[in-house]
Amino acid sequence: LRRGLDPAPSPSSWAIRFAASPDNVVMVLSGMSDMAQLKDNTGYMAHFVPLTAEERDTVLKAADAISAAYPIACTSCSYCTVDCPKNIAIPKYFSLYNADVRERGTLERSWTAQEMFYDSLTRAFGKPADCIQCGKCESMCPQHLPIRQHLKEVTAHFGY
Repeated sequence: LRRGLDPAPSPSSWAIRFAASPDNVVMVLSGMSDMAQLKDNTGYMAHFVPLTAEERDTVLKAADAISAAYPIACTSCSYCTVDCPKNIAIPKYFSLYNADVRERGTLERSWTAQEMFYDSLTRAFGKPADCIQCGKCESMCPQHLPIRQHLKEVTAHFGY
């Protein structure tokens, strides 16, 4: 997607520049794991240049492509699992669902590894079908996902 644009900036620099480009933004926080990431972040923010319209369109197209590959936009923070009365491993099930949907979209097979992992999870945690619709998970979700509906989709997809 970045064809014709400067290939040197890191993906994180594109993300932070996207977040920092609107006129009303005064601060952008970024998680960093090591000195190289710190230097990368401070390097392009020291002399900040907002995204051009073309760069912004490119970032939005990339976001659309990523979103299409992940039907459930869960970030796996696990806030939803803390008070789940049925001990449902919500992010793990969503991750398996996303992976299975992607794999089945590219391959014609009746079995996937995600099915085995799903079965294993249902023995260690509550099943998505065990959800009692209390909504505690949704009140904790920073992504504001319709978790209860997604659990129904996961149940239908895997068959139990």
